[in-house]
Amino acid sequence: MSFEATRSSEKASSPLTVVMIGGGTAGAEVIRGLSPKLDRRKHKLILVTSSPHYVYLPAALRLLADKDAPFDSVFMSYENIFGSFPGELKIGTVTSIEENNDSSSSQGGGGMVVLKGGEQLFYDVLVISTGSVWSGHLAFPNDPEHVKAHIKAWRNKIEDAKDVVIVGGGAVGIEMAGEIKDVFPRKNVTIIQANHLLLGDMYPERFRKDIETRLRRRGVNILFNDTIEGTPDLDAPLKTRNNVPLNCDLLIPARGGRPNTSLLKFVRPSVLTDRGFVKVDPTLQLQSHPNIFALGDIIDWPEAKQVTKISLGHAPVVIANVLSYLNNKVPRKTYTGSTEILAISIGKCGGASYLGFLWGLTFGDRFTRMVKSRDLMVGSMRKSLGLTTECTAD
Repeated sequence: MSFEATRSSEKASSPLTVVMIGGGTAGAEVIRGLSPKLDRRKHKLILVTSSPHYVYLPAALRLLADKDAPFDSVFMSYENIFGSFPGELKIGTVTSIEENNDSSSSQGGGGMVVLKGGEQLFYDVLVISTGSVWSGHLAFPNDPEHVKAHIKAWRNKIEDAKDVVIVGGGAVGIEMAGEIKDVFPRKNVTIIQANHLLLGDMYPERFRKDIETRLRRRGVNILFNDTIEGTPDLDAPLKTRNNVPLNCDLLIPARGGRPNTSLLKFVRPSVLTDRGFVKVDPTLQLQSHPNIFALGDIIDWPEAKQVTKISLGHAPVVIANVLSYLNNKVPRKTYTGSTEILAISIGKCGGASYLGFLWGLTFGDRFTRMVKSRDLMVGSMRKSLGLTTECTAD
C-alpha cells in the first residue's frame, strides 16, 4: 500500500500528530509550550532527539574546564518534558523527511519522518529545530558512556596543556578562555580572531572593546585579523596565516557550528540556502511547505544565533501557529526579529552584557555575574524542564 493510501486510511480515526525533531533549547521550548495546550483525545505529540539527554550548551564550557562542575549541569533528563500530556520520546537520528503531496488538501497532506534503521513516524505537523553541528570540544557523542569519556579526555587535555590556542573570538571562544583562566590562571591562553574586534558587527564597538579589555586583564592574549588554517600538526611549530609563530600544545576550534539540516536535503521544493540554513516565512513555516515549521539556529534569518532569540521570539511564534494549523486556521503570528541581548561570561565572577534597547545598554561584572556567570542559569534551565533546580554531585 502506498504512503498516501496508508495515511489516508489512518487519518480518519487517528488524532492529529505533531512531531518535533530536535530536543535542544528550541525543541524543549516548543514541547513545553504545546503540551498544556493540546487535547490528548485529539492530538499526539512526539519528540525525536538523537541524544537521550537534553544538552544545555551554555554550561558545557565550564563542564569541560572544571572537574568540579556536575555532569547534570549540562546533561539533563527528559523525564518531565511533556508535563502531564502523554507525549512520546523517541531516541533516534532522522535521515530524511518524506511528504505526502496531497493536492486536495489546502494545508498539505502530512508526511513521515524516517529514522536511521528504517523506522517511520507519521506526522500531520512537523517542527524542526535540529540546531548546529559542532567540532572539537563541543562535539558531544550521543551515547552517555561516550559522553563521559569525551568530557574526561577534554578535561585532561586542558589540565595538561601549557599553551592553549583558541581559534575564534566569538562568544564560545571568549567564554572558553574565561573558564580556563578561572581554573588555571597561570596557563597561557591565546584567542585568534579573524576580525579586527571580538564578536560580530551587530554589537557596538565600545562593547566589543570592553570585552577585549576584560580578557586582557585576565591575562588572555588576543591576535586580531589572523587565523589558523586547516588542522595543523601540533608536533610541528604552529604558525598563523600571517606567519606569526605560537607556542601551542592544545588547539581549540571555536569558529561556531554549522546548521544541522542534512535531513532536509531531499525535500522539494528545496528549503535550504547554499550555506545549509532553512528558508522560512515570517510565520516560521518552511516556504512552500505550510505544515512544516522551523526555529532556532537552523533558520535563515539575519540575526545572531542566541538562546534569547529562541525563547523570546521563535518559540512563541511556532507554538501559536502550530495550534492555529491544528485548528484549521491560517497561521498569522509572525516573527519580525528580536532585540540583540548578549551576556558574555569570563569565568564565574563576571563578564559583560549588552541589551539592545534605547541607545544600547552595556553592563559589567556585577550584572553579568548575577544574570549568568555565577551559575550559567543552570537552575532555571532545569526548572523549565520540570526538574529540580539543584544538580547532583558526580
